[in-house]
Amino acid sequence: MKSLVLFLAILLAFGASAAEDGTLSLSPAVVMLAGNYGQSTTQTLTLLNGTSRPFSFDLVAQDVVVRDGKRTFVDAGELAGSIAATAVFSQRRVEVPPGESTTVTMTVTLPPATSHRAVVALFRGTNKVMSGNVPMFASLGALLTFTLSPNVNATATPLSVRPQSAAANLGVTQSLTNAGAEPFVAKGVMAVVDRKGTLVGKSELRPHRFLPGESAELGGEYAGELAPGAYTVFVTYDYAGRTLTNSAAVEIP
Repeated sequence: MKSLVLFLAILLAFGASAAEDGTLSLSPAVVMLAGNYGQSTTQTLTLLNGTSRPFSFDLVAQDVVVRDGKRTFVDAGELAGSIAATAVFSQRRVEVPPGESTTVTMTVTLPPATSHRAVVALFRGTNKVMSGNVPMFASLGALLTFTLSPNVNATATPLSVRPQSAAANLGVTQSLTNAGAEPFVAKGVMAVVDRKGTLVGKSELRPHRFLPGESAELGGEYAGELAPGAYTVFVTYDYAGRTLTNSAAVEIP
């Protein structure tokens, strides 16, 4: 089988506090892939133990699905077309001494006509860690998402604007929903235009990752202070080569 094309890998440390003297981190935290049904991909995952104590982990895969607009994790094989059920790890259990790292590979194969688009490689901690008087287990995960068709679409609610005040800058909020069949990352920009149509300034909004069917409340604050007057606020989200724009008028007293 052909390997999936690596579309984008975000090499972020997915950190989990494990002890007062350091952290555990897993990279990459997110891998975005594009391909076809029946293809396989093998990803290399590296876990770094930055603490002063050893840790051990069991490795499992779970499907990531959206229910009622929110993500949920489902054990491998519980769903028809489960991607997690195809997961093969180079090791099923790892021991990581303090200050050292370990590398594991995971191979998954996309079942024919599966409707799922995400799977998580979960390093499930087996060591008990005390947080005050509460025992906890450190677990970390790497998310893999898959784009298999051009069916990408997003919808948004009307833009809500919070006027500038003595305590806060102008802010915007709106709900964005992935109405298509494929995952995407929405990257937003807020632009403020005065009554003459002149661009006053722009502010970038925090990007957000959406799985199919997922909804989230997005927004942010304008970075500058506006003089009194009438303005129009435009918010544009770029996602998978497409754009979605909403606008609203606001008066600054």
